[in-house]
Amino acid sequence: MTDDERIAEEVVVDGLTFVPFLKRDEIRRQVKRVASELRRDLEGKRPLFICVLNGAFIFAADLIRECGINDCSVTFVRYKSYEGMSTTGNVKQLVGLTEDLTGRDVVIIEDIVDTGLTAKQMIADIKKQGPESVRFVTLLHKPASSKTGFTPDYAAFTIPPSFIIGYGLDLDGKVRNLKDIYVIKE
Repeated sequence: MTDDERIAEEVVVDGLTFVPFLKRDEIRRQVKRVASELRRDLEGKRPLFICVLNGAFIFAADLIRECGINDCSVTFVRYKSYEGMSTTGNVKQLVGLTEDLTGRDVVIIEDIVDTGLTAKQMIADIKKQGPESVRFVTLLHKPASSKTGFTPDYAAFTIPPSFIIGYGLDLDGKVRNLKDIYVIKE
């Protein structure tokens, strides 16, 4: 078994134990599926991909490469609504856009849609700038946690409302580097 195939049975972070939830091969398959859907829907367009930092950077890199759309641009924003393991309910924009969005086909790439508050705020902020279209892509969607009824245009996975880490998702800035996604052991 190679290091790439080896998955830790448990990961302990700050005294909390996490167990495997989604393996890298499964993640890779779903990223390819979503990329294929985006490629189809964006045919003939020159999209601007907006990666939401910090959690979506790994998903965004894999997704954009897999899309294979050469005539695209990539930029970054940063919103924050989490502290530790829970949402604050307040959405703060920490890093904003500098690009002109007028007439652009915008694709927001997020790591997780939980309450939907951040997603709705981002879309509202972007629509004020006159894009041709706005699409919302997320790695993980937790519909049971929604406070807004927001549904992303594309979701790699629909998951229950448990706290997860890995593949870009963190616990207070730690363990974003894990190749698999882990769920807190209850």
